[in-house]
Amino acid sequence: MASIMEGPLSKWTNVMKGWQYHWFVLDYNAGLLSYYTSKDKMMRDSRRGCVRLRGAWQSGSIPGRPVMVMATG
Repeated sequence: MASIMEGPLSKWTNVMKGWQYHWFVLDYNAGLLSYYTSKDKMMRDSRRGCVRLRGAWQSGSIPGRPVMVMATG
């Protein structure tokens, strides 16, 4: 597995805004999933947020939809 993977994904924001496009970067070695509002913002190192994945597990999914739910503790 590559130590870093990146690409566009949608993130649930809230009921008013719904799904929002973000650029995600998965650093497998660091166990960190970072997200940015755009690829351009990623290039400028302007991170919107991150999720530490060490100790996280997949807690569910939605059948027939490309959705994954992660629990971090």
